[in-house]
Parts: sequence; C-alpha cells; structure tokens
Amino acid sequence: MGNEVLSSLNQKINDLSSLPVIEGYYLVLGGGKIGSDFTTYAKKKSLPFVVIIDIDESADASGSSVAVGKEELLSLIQNYHESKTSAYNVYFHCMDVHDVPLILEAGIPEYIIPAVPTHAVVNIAIDMLGSVCSWPLISDLRIDEQDEKMVTYFYDLMFALPENIVVFNSLPDGVIMFSYAKMGEICPDNCMGPEKYCYNFKREKPETITAYVRKLLSLYTGWVFESWQMKPGIGGIKGIDFKECMLSLMEHVKKVNEKREICSSGNRVFFIATTCNCHGVMNLLEVV
Repeated sequence: MGNEVLSSLNQKINDLSSLPVIEGYYLVLGGGKIGSDFTTYAKKKSLPFVVIIDIDESADASGSSVAVGKEELLSLIQNYHESKTSAYNVYFHCMDVHDVPLILEAGIPEYIIPAVPTHAVVNIAIDMLGSVCSWPLISDLRIDEQDEKMVTYFYDLMFALPENIVVFNSLPDGVIMFSYAKMGEICPDNCMGPEKYCYNFKREKPETITAYVRKLLSLYTGWVFESWQMKPGIGGIKGIDFKECMLSLMEHVKKVNEKREICSSGNRVFFIATTCNCHGVMNLLEVV
C-alpha cells in the first residue's frame, strides 16, 4: 500500500471515529413495502427524525414523507443533531444506496434499517472503503471451482454451522443464507422473532442465528451485524454497533495491506454477515 493511500485510510478511520451516533435518527435504506410500513410506524410512534432513501423518486414511502434534496438533507441531519428538533419527522431522499456513505458523513443514525433486496451492509462497506482512493480496497469474493483452497474454505465455514439453519448457498458468489424457516415457508408479518421457539412453525431454536454465526469468529475473520427487532417484520442495526464494526473492518484492511508481502490470499478473505434471531445472510469478501 502506498503512503498516500495509507494516509487516506488513516484519515478515513479518524473521520469515522469522530462521527457522532445521533440519538433518535433512523435511516431506512429502501422506500418500498418495508420502507413504507416503517413510515407508518414512525408516525404512529412519533419517532423524532426518520430519513428514507430510495433510487425511485416515486417509491411507496415517498407519498407519505417530505421529499428533500441532498444539501437540504445534510443540513437537516446536522440541525437535528445540534437541536434534536425537526419540522417534520419523516423525510424522503431519492438516491442510490451506493451513495449512503455520503449521508453517513453527517452522522451515524441510532438505527440503520435495511429494506433493499441486496446485502446492504456489504454494499456500504465496499462503498466506504472504495471512497478512500480511486480503486476499491475490498470486493466480493468470486470463487473459482478449480481453486481447491477457496472451495475448502467455503465449505469448511458452512459446515461449521448446524445443517438445519443453512437454507441456501452459492459457492461461486461466496454467499450463504440462514433461516429457521424452511424453503417455501413464509414468516407472518406480525412475527416478533422470539429467541427460543418459533410459534409459527412449531420449531425449537436452541440458539439464535446471530449466536451461531458469531461462534465462527473464533475460527474465521469476519464481522457480524446484528439486526434488532424494531417492530414485527422490520429489523434495524444499531448505529453504535455499525460504527464499531466498520472501524474494526477498516483497521483490518489497513493491517492486511501493511503486511501484504507476507499475507497469503487466504489471510485476505473475510466474511460480513447480517443476522437476527431467525434469519441471516453472509457474504465472503477479500482485501484486494
């Protein structure tokens, strides 16, 4: 890693370290069905400051919130952080999820609510580290079936988990999905995801998906972002946890690059998982 890039990465770590986690600020990634549902919930519960983003300016949530541009949004976040008041409580901003790091530079929400059909935390991590220099510092891991070492790594990791919670895996994409629901089973919208027992499917849950995946951390390099139940059917990642994990990931990327000459490809591979009591998704990535 060149000195210039190393300096930029150190600055990125310092900048993120100094960002406040803003109490009462909720950032919803996606304005479709889930985002619109959260808008209704936010108004009902009088949540103080909610921002919903979606690339579609006519997304469902846009009709029940106040639309704002980028500069106005950044100003609103700053003003709310300073005064803890806002004219309205739910705002909508049309933007691509890949631009989320720009919004986060104004402050970390108390909760980030992923409501997009992709692994939002992975996207944010790649985009945050991609803004350090002119090329990405991490990327999704694409596994060649002829690469015996990576194939073994993938399956060893997957088989370290109970077979009954793995509902899907894709070796080429480095993706594993977890759930206490079986293929074809649909959880009801009003489920609160209890820890020990699934009352919908009458199923014992010895441990949460989060607990199972966190056990991998003693064997593999990875970061687990836990989604906490906000309301039935909608979960959010605590901003304080998000900040801590992202700082740890950046420090890891820095360390690997500083020792690149002695690091094998296996040492550059890691996972990011988003999990809750009942479900989860994991992506393998690599420091490039």
